[in-house]
Amino acid sequence: MSIPTEQEVSALLGGITEPDLRRGLNELNLVRGIEIDGSTIEVTVAVTGPGPHLPKYFDEVIPSKLIGVFPDVTEVTVHTVELDEQERAALVGGIKKDTPGLLGRSDTHTQVIAIGSGKGGVGKSTTTVNIAASLVKQGHSVGLLDADVWGFSIPRMLGIHEKPRVVDDMIIPPEMFGVKIVSIGLFTTEDNPVVWRGPMLHKALQQFLEDVHWDEPDYLLVDLPPGTGDVSISIAQFLPGASMVVVTTPQQVAEKVAQRAGFMAEKTGLKVAGVIENMSYFRGDDGVVYKIFGEGGGRNLATTLNVPLLGEIPIEPRLTEFADIGAPIVLQHPECEAAGALDGVAKELVNILPPKPRSAKRISLPLLGGH
Repeated sequence: MSIPTEQEVSALLGGITEPDLRRGLNELNLVRGIEIDGSTIEVTVAVTGPGPHLPKYFDEVIPSKLIGVFPDVTEVTVHTVELDEQERAALVGGIKKDTPGLLGRSDTHTQVIAIGSGKGGVGKSTTTVNIAASLVKQGHSVGLLDADVWGFSIPRMLGIHEKPRVVDDMIIPPEMFGVKIVSIGLFTTEDNPVVWRGPMLHKALQQFLEDVHWDEPDYLLVDLPPGTGDVSISIAQFLPGASMVVVTTPQQVAEKVAQRAGFMAEKTGLKVAGVIENMSYFRGDDGVVYKIFGEGGGRNLATTLNVPLLGEIPIEPRLTEFADIGAPIVLQHPECEAAGALDGVAKELVNILPPKPRSAKRISLPLLGGH
């Protein structure tokens, strides 16, 4: 009979990730006790706060992992204890020291890409969600900040309805399809209007960048509200070195409005990286292409701004159908023409704005009241 030693159990537990903080249990000093009695093992793990989801997760994962590696183990019992206020503060302090927030940092390893448009109704948010999902498909870590405070729609498009968890003063963003998301829509109901003036918007965006545990993803996409208002200016101030992509349609009138958004970006310090033309054409079942909204708007805008045209996205009814049920088309129907075009845009973005090099993560947390 092969029964593991305490050191072997500890090493195995170190490979289990805390689901909210995305770090190993040993790295976070959350393993608080290991007792081995013959073929039975008892493990005590600290959790960051109240609620059933963490105890349930560890009750499922730890026994499965231990018995899977050590089949002679017959029983695994998991106990959970909640961190006290001092321990939570130490945990959060260590994480923030290791990966500071993105606010005001020019040295971040994250490529920040704001996605904006001159006017509403051009499919900016749908495009943003699908680019985020496509970047994850390519193997990148991705965060998505829904800065469209008045017209928030990202939570629905990704099927996220849970509120972010808060550990001490750190906000843990929910994750779907590998994309971490924060939106004002996660803190209010979908039909409740947000009636805020500039200073309140500024403060909310500051908190989303300073207090959210983004964990320095490869890419942070920021879904801007249409136009050239306070939010766009604040983002430029908060995220020095950020780039911007402008979404437009083939119509000349949309192109001219989007052009103002591009010029605004340049004036506020955002570097315009490219243009995406949405609703470029419709391809019928007979294969015939129909230019319903005209043509050339995206290419003309790209020429005016002296940036590349990243892609032309065709009209695809399933694009909005999937968005309404929280399922990006690049994941649900990747073989369709629109999904292929969106994947192409994501690849072009990676070519233009590749992930920044980073050193290995290090974290040093104090040992508090534990094993």
